[in-house]
Formats: sequence, structure tokens, C-alpha cells
Amino acid sequence: MLSFRITTRQGEMLLPSPIAVVYNSEFSVPADDVTLEIPYVKGCEDGDFLLGYENSSLVFKGQIDEIVTLKSSNKITVKITARSMAGILLDNEAEPCIYFNASSSVIFERHLKPFGFADFEGDNEPYFGYLKISKGMSQWQVFENYCVNKYGRSPRITGDGRVLLNGISDKEVLCFGKNESYDYTSAEKKIKRYKVISEVRLKVVQGNRYGSAIKNSLADTRLVRRRYVDALNGGGSVGTADRIIKKSNENAFEVVLTCPYRLMCEVGRKAKLRDETLGSFDGLYVHKLRYTSDSSGEKTVITLKKEI
Repeated sequence: MLSFRITTRQGEMLLPSPIAVVYNSEFSVPADDVTLEIPYVKGCEDGDFLLGYENSSLVFKGQIDEIVTLKSSNKITVKITARSMAGILLDNEAEPCIYFNASSSVIFERHLKPFGFADFEGDNEPYFGYLKISKGMSQWQVFENYCVNKYGRSPRITGDGRVLLNGISDKEVLCFGKNESYDYTSAEKKIKRYKVISEVRLKVVQGNRYGSAIKNSLADTRLVRRRYVDALNGGGSVGTADRIIKKSNENAFEVVLTCPYRLMCEVGRKAKLRDETLGSFDGLYVHKLRYTSDSSGEKTVITLKKEI
């Protein structure tokens, strides 16, 4: 089981062994979240940050969102809910401004460092372009827009607080299967045909017609699901159409594995599956992780999707 500490005005405080823990991490969600239930201990209601450890390694750091004290006839328990450090960026609005040719360090110093981030992993080359910060944008949106424009992919802030500008870069592949590194007790393969967008039509010239089309080469020709993008006046582009198609292909296939143990891997990690019934699949990645621990034991539910 994971162990937890909180920071208080008096310093760090070790919490009692949890009665129950739920840890959620998802590739398409910026912040991980943890909910734990512990026996009441004096001082725990003064917590600011929650720190989670696997043995001696930090696997979670985040600001506490909620502390609920529950009293029944014969016991008092406390439920603590926290989100990882990316949650702070989601909760804070950015000051409107415009950047030209901004470097990574400029974005980091102005939009991440003031909220407790110490450093980032990635290059410091500038993004040669224009970046507008509009009223109402969160600090996370600024950071994500910068990285998407520069690298073509979203950044990742890991559960333990590391800032990865170009996403997860670990090249190790997680191998799931009966005779592989990670076994499982159940597996479910889902093919979601309704998720696939077969075509995106673009408006690129004045008029009412969406005359250009970007077709999905992976779509079944018997199925027609169409979307429209205004590349002339609506702020869209050919890149927008490509992203719509790519996202639909990613969402059309997934495998859900239940592992009877704790597996604290980073979402975004590359994976492969070897199953006698479901088949063998390479080119997968960990899209979602849900770890639970209670009186019945520990388990991790892993959702794998295809890399497109």
C-alpha cells in the first residue's frame, strides 16, 4: 500500500495507514487525483499538500482540495481529496498578454514557477510564432498551447510534479500478458465503431460551401460520419481536421486490464499486449490508470489505447 504525508504549518506529518485509497490518472486529463480515507489523527485537518510514496519514492504531490471528517458511533475517519500539481495551473487564471518568439524558460518563469514548480525537462529553444493569452485562459491553457504549437503535442505534469514539455519520453515498453512482465486477471477489448470520423470537410474560400475534404484512411468505407471545419473564418485549419480524425481513431479501440497488484506507471507510456484470445497488439500506450486499495486488497485497472 502507498504511504502518505501532508504538509502543515508545523512541517510534514506522516499519516496513519489508509483504510482506503483511490488513485486516478488519465492521459487526456492534466491532473491526477487521489482520495484516501484514514483514521482521525490530530492535526490532519490542517494539511496543505498531500505527498504519496511507493516505498521511499515520491509518486504523488498535490494541493489538498477537500478534507471531510466523518464521525459515527464508534469511530472517526477523515477523507482527503487532492489533485496533482497540474491542478493548481487549472485553477489559476493567466494575465492576458501576447508573446512573440517566446522561449520555454520565459513561459516557465511566468506561468509555472510562481506556483511551486522548480524546473522543467525539455529544450529552451524559442517557439517562433505568435501566442495570444486571452482573458479567462488558465495557466494550464497557456502552457498547453505553447507546447502544442512548439512540439505538436500536449505537455505532461507527472503525478510527482515533474514538468515534461514534450510529453512522456520514456522509451521502455510495458509488456502485458500471461508470460510477460505484467499479468492480469481479466481483460476487455472494446471496438467502438461509432467513434470513427470518416471525413472532415473544410471551408477554405469565401462562400457557403465546404468544398475541401480530409478523409480518414483508417475508416471503414461503409460508415459515414462527417464533421465540418471553417478554416476561413472559424479559426480552424487543416491541422484541426487532422486532429479530429486522429482523436477519433484513438478513441475507437481500447483494452481494459485488471491487475491484482499496484502498478504506478505514468500514463502515456508505450505498451504491448499478448493475449491468446484477444490477440497480440503492439503500438499501444497507457491511456488511463485507476489504482484502488482497501480491506479486500490492491488492484490496478489499466486502459490501453492505440498510438496513431
